[in-house]
Amino acid sequence: MSTALRRVLTLGLAVLRVVVAVAMFAVAQEDGSLSVDFHNELYPEAKLLLDWQNPYPEPGGELSRGQNLIWPPVAALIVAPFTIVSPDVADWAIALAGLGCFMLSLRLVGVRDWRVYGVFALWPSVIGEIRVSRLTPLLCLLVALAWRYRDRRFAPGVAVGLAGAIKFFLWPLGVWLAAIGRRTATATAVVVAGASLLLVLPFTGLDDYVRVLLELGRTFDQESYNPYGLLVQSGAPSEVGRVATFVLGAALLIGCWRWKSFALAVAAALVVSPIVWLDYYAVAAIPLAVVRPMLAPVWFAPLATWGLLSAGIGAGNAWGSARVLIAFTIVFAVIVRAERSLEVDDAGHLSSTLGAPRPRGIDPKTSSS
Repeated sequence: MSTALRRVLTLGLAVLRVVVAVAMFAVAQEDGSLSVDFHNELYPEAKLLLDWQNPYPEPGGELSRGQNLIWPPVAALIVAPFTIVSPDVADWAIALAGLGCFMLSLRLVGVRDWRVYGVFALWPSVIGEIRVSRLTPLLCLLVALAWRYRDRRFAPGVAVGLAGAIKFFLWPLGVWLAAIGRRTATATAVVVAGASLLLVLPFTGLDDYVRVLLELGRTFDQESYNPYGLLVQSGAPSEVGRVATFVLGAALLIGCWRWKSFALAVAAALVVSPIVWLDYYAVAAIPLAVVRPMLAPVWFAPLATWGLLSAGIGAGNAWGSARVLIAFTIVFAVIVRAERSLEVDDAGHLSSTLGAPRPRGIDPKTSSS
């Protein structure tokens, strides 16, 4: 590719990123969809908790209406500072903070190529998250911190524990910590995530809260962008979907343990979670950035999911779920292949295997940072 053509493409990508971002914010502001989940769920739940009122529904209630105040207490407390301003102002603040967290997470794992930031910002999972604001950017940041500081005694465990306390689906990262020999960090993650559940006790019982979470999963799991959702949407019995999901999830966790694979831990989290909305897949950018910190074709694969609904009743359909799974299967295949062509030591560091070429885009200074 000529230098002139490369410059034109680079400029075009930059312009496209700005146009998409401006259009997204303009449309969201016009139709009232900016930070809609934060506005209708997290913000009011945080207000109630700060007023020492119980926000949690009783088991057996209606959960399909899409405005459920059942976020873990840690998530509500994290957004509590935003409640000092009006809901409309807070909607903009959380959206912009989320965009910053997304970009910072890539920086933490070694991305210096600004083109990667531009393509990542165009991922539908990223744009969809900014419109709904479900704290996925914070999860990306915590996952990036867990990788960046995996050599520390407590830091990766605190990061994984907090991620699990915000959204339980990231628990497979604890398996990865154990696989790379971070026993103290693993125990820390379990304690942090487990202790966070105790915060519901002043308002509701643990058994009631867990029952509501299970009911939430049964309400929305058939709409999810995961293997279970795809199978059910394609007409398979629920039991078949659950067995297939269990087998695939177990295989990914075994692979994570055997090969100390960061990527397979993230993939397992996306497979075994009962609910997987489109924004969850933004987390895949962290292991991808570890092995491809420079722009590569694989960064464009998630763009194939453009046009899909982000979440909710009616979001899931067989073709849409297939598009998501195909795109991110490609992403994870590239990541795992890159991991396997590198040697992962007992501490989770990546280094060139003797005689194996270093994957394109790997920077020796950032592959273990």
